[in-house]
Amino acid sequence: MLSDFRKRIRQIGPAFILAAVVLGPGSVTLATIAGSRYGYQLLWVPVVSTVFMVVFTVMAARIALVSRQSLFDVARRKYGATIATWGGVFGFLSILAFQAGNSAAVGFAGNALFGMDARLWSIGFLFPALALLFLPDLYRKLEILVKVVIGLMIVGFAGTLVTVGIDFSGAFRGLVPSFPDNDAVFLSLGMAATTFSIAAAAYQSYLMKEKRWGPDELSTEGLDSLVGIGILGGISVVILLVSAGVIRQVAEPVFDAQTMARQLEPVAGPAAFILFTVGFFFAGFSSLVVNPLVGATLLVDGIGREPDLKNRPLRLSAAGILIFGTFVAVLFGGTPIELLRVAQALAVVAFPVLGFLVWRLSADRKIMGENANSLGLNILAGLGYLTVLGIALSYVRQILSWIW
Repeated sequence: MLSDFRKRIRQIGPAFILAAVVLGPGSVTLATIAGSRYGYQLLWVPVVSTVFMVVFTVMAARIALVSRQSLFDVARRKYGATIATWGGVFGFLSILAFQAGNSAAVGFAGNALFGMDARLWSIGFLFPALALLFLPDLYRKLEILVKVVIGLMIVGFAGTLVTVGIDFSGAFRGLVPSFPDNDAVFLSLGMAATTFSIAAAAYQSYLMKEKRWGPDELSTEGLDSLVGIGILGGISVVILLVSAGVIRQVAEPVFDAQTMARQLEPVAGPAAFILFTVGFFFAGFSSLVVNPLVGATLLVDGIGREPDLKNRPLRLSAAGILIFGTFVAVLFGGTPIELLRVAQALAVVAFPVLGFLVWRLSADRKIMGENANSLGLNILAGLGYLTVLGIALSYVRQILSWIW
């Protein structure tokens, strides 16, 4: 039995790819802001978000394992082509618009660690990222890459936490859900969006095909999602703890990851600054590479083409996202507010569609048979879907506040 467990541990990997794309610069920044403004009070948010992410990742994977079809193929059969096309196109466009943040983050981290203009680093890392997209046997190499990258993120952020320290009583109190004020509600929804990424959860269904898993791997996939997404949530928790620990010592709020890195040096020494910046770099680089693959896969499948990493149209679409994000980051020195508005507007359509498809298809007994969602899983999925709608409404609020 122990040997079987070890075999399963060696097999896991798809959910690590999801962790690599979800744990990007947005996750680091919002967890930093939450710890800076509210200490440990919002620690429960990444914990609850991780539970919802595991639930939707498992459901998406089970659709592919049982049906042996792509997510949008099953959706077309159940609901018609329109909803699949909307999900694919809007998902692609929202990821395209969000991509500039990953390029900008890599540039900042390169500048902080080694000097030179951040835009030069953004351009410099474009080329190895493009080269990765066109490697043969891409999935296997991607899995190896993200395991290494996540390991380095764990070292970077956990090492920073060790140097900063934790107020354990405050941290335990932060696991009790509460909102200190009205602003904390919307910050919590933003944090939830960076941990509970419905587009990434949907992508797990495609990774099952790349992994060549079928119904026999249902239990292995469950372990994969639990471990991979658990690590994602754990790193988000660690970043919030670091931020709360720093603010406890300097009493100055921090509103971005760059300021956080700079404040670490006088508080915990240069090693903490380096560790945090290294973690931030790999968070940006992993999202820089994997995020375009998620968007391209959704697009290709949404319009009815074969969503296989070997296919040239998918790789070219991913390369287009990567180049666009780098161009915007270099041109504006970051992500312009106008583009962020567009990304959020597109996500208002894409995220509820993707969440609905993952939940309802995995609950359909005609499709899933005996592997359809249990009552408990459906209850958690329903709560998770309410969170998806809350995230979408939060985006609407931000868009309206920019307009008026």
